[in-house]
Amino acid sequence: MRRGIAVGAVAALALWTASLALAGAPTRSEYVNRLEIICKPGALATQKVMKGARSDIRKERLEAAAEKFDKADAIFSGTLRRIKSVERPEADRVRLKKWFSYLQSQADYLGQIAVQLKDDHVIKSQRLITRFIHNGRLANNVVLAFSFDYCSFKFSRYG
Repeated sequence: MRRGIAVGAVAALALWTASLALAGAPTRSEYVNRLEIICKPGALATQKVMKGARSDIRKERLEAAAEKFDKADAIFSGTLRRIKSVERPEADRVRLKKWFSYLQSQADYLGQIAVQLKDDHVIKSQRLITRFIHNGRLANNVVLAFSFDYCSFKFSRYG
């Protein structure tokens, strides 16, 4: 009898602990709201910094374009660092882990594009830009159900 009570008490304690853990995790809509607040200033700053980057590349003003991509990389990496620290909804952890891996690739591509532009490698930078765009679309597909606005990839923000 004592053993049955002890097993029951342990099971009840485990359920209570699990419910506390889940109570702390945000819902998907709370998570989206938190991230949008973080992403909005970065998205607007990126749009401002990247204005004219495409025309800079077309007109072979590569140093100016490289500087813009460097600044965009710094903004994006800072935003990424901040949103990574936000607690994630339990039900979406796997999906968000995949999304964050795409976002990390995005940050890497921005840095690589800037390096290639500084080295006057226009063709390599254009290939990387194509990968950057494709990767951004893949990232968006992973979190389509979240209906992000500022946290979603929009190439129009990049010049």
